[in-house]
Amino acid sequence: MKLYFFMRKLMRFATHFFFVDIQSQGIDQVPKTGPVILAANHPSSLLDSILISTQLTRPVGYLGSSDLFRRRWIASLYERVGTIPIYKGKNAGNNDQTFIRVYERLAQGSCIGIFPEGQNSTGRRLLRIRSGTARMALEAEARNEFKLGLTIIPVGINFESRDLFSQAVLLRFGKGITVADFQQQYQADEKAAIRLLTEQIENGLKQQVMHIENNLLEQLIQDLGQLYYQAVSSKHLLKLNPLEQGWRGFRHWFRQRFRPKSRRPLDLSSSQIGQQQISRILHQAWQQEPDLVEDLKLRTERYKDHLTQNNLKVDLTQTMDQPVLGRLMRLKMSVYALLLAPIAAFGFVNNLLPYALTKFSARRFKDEATVAFAYFGIGFMAFSIFYFLLGLGLWQLTSKNLTEALIYLALLPPSGFICLSYRNRITYYRSKILLRTFIMGRTQLAKQLHRERRSIIRHLEELHHRFATKANPPTAD
Repeated sequence: MKLYFFMRKLMRFATHFFFVDIQSQGIDQVPKTGPVILAANHPSSLLDSILISTQLTRPVGYLGSSDLFRRRWIASLYERVGTIPIYKGKNAGNNDQTFIRVYERLAQGSCIGIFPEGQNSTGRRLLRIRSGTARMALEAEARNEFKLGLTIIPVGINFESRDLFSQAVLLRFGKGITVADFQQQYQADEKAAIRLLTEQIENGLKQQVMHIENNLLEQLIQDLGQLYYQAVSSKHLLKLNPLEQGWRGFRHWFRQRFRPKSRRPLDLSSSQIGQQQISRILHQAWQQEPDLVEDLKLRTERYKDHLTQNNLKVDLTQTMDQPVLGRLMRLKMSVYALLLAPIAAFGFVNNLLPYALTKFSARRFKDEATVAFAYFGIGFMAFSIFYFLLGLGLWQLTSKNLTEALIYLALLPPSGFICLSYRNRITYYRSKILLRTFIMGRTQLAKQLHRERRSIIRHLEELHHRFATKANPPTAD
């Protein structure tokens, strides 16, 4: 377990540079002792287990694909941190030994992490839950006459977007499912009990995952309804001038003029009707192509932030009616961007070469598990050799003044970490930084808002024309 806790601390440190924000809810739902199964959704493969482990104080042993154990040195490392291989396809017969190891660990009061979807989910929706988790849980209890005290905790891993790097992530630990409660059903009808427990696991996971989608759509529907209604009311916002907007404006103008008339127009004559129709369109689009909805969400949020910043440019005193938290966040990120820029630049210049070498070399490995460890191994060697050579060069340039060379070298690692964190946060919060507001003129800001608003409306109308038939089925009059 010493290796596990060392790796946990190392990964906890590393994830703060990979993600701009990591939050957890409901950790107190996880028992601190006794047998537990953590049943989690699986949006990002290896990162999922790392995120869960870094948020919990008790060790978690995971069921991992046997493909992760193909290389001997990686297999040895996985086994030492408690990972159990699970086999698929032709090698599925080897799982008998896997199940025995799971039962033994649960009987010892261990915590096991399982991803019951059985594969990585390609979208933000939860895939169909397989029955293996329920089957193992019930069998473990049956082997102990349903006195084991096994609890299943649904865990929702919610990424802000499918671009995992430089994003926020929220882990939600749900209410535990007591497996012993299914004793009577299991003894009467084993298969029926497995189906019932599987359904409960799936419902528990949906509560921890789907709420993110519902909140996202609810806020987006409200924002788009207001934006579109204001645009329709002001009329001029929907008019495009091809000469002013260049090729993109001409292309949109051409499409609008020669678009087939058979398409149903997007009738948002009132804010209420608009939100209802937008709701049907977005829910339909979310079921089929969630990436399009996420893109529309990002555009809308950026527009709202830029609109706020434009108001600040006109009159700073008008921001006093805004929520204090929002104003403080914008001010904080502006100060952060200004003060840490020189340190981030120093870290970027002095760490660029070993960082690029590590990234290029690690990506040549195909297996995900190998890539993850290659980043650490190659990175350690690349930065060590680079720092040594740089220190040797500085020692020569400073007339062999060892103190000055060591001071300079000591600044390189922390400045490199600051540069990574700086890049992540600037990328994530770029729409909330006010510095450019005071650099750009009012005319430039107004034009930018105008372009962003037209772009949002254009994307919304394209979603309408794409999903209107399914979102608004014709009625029989």
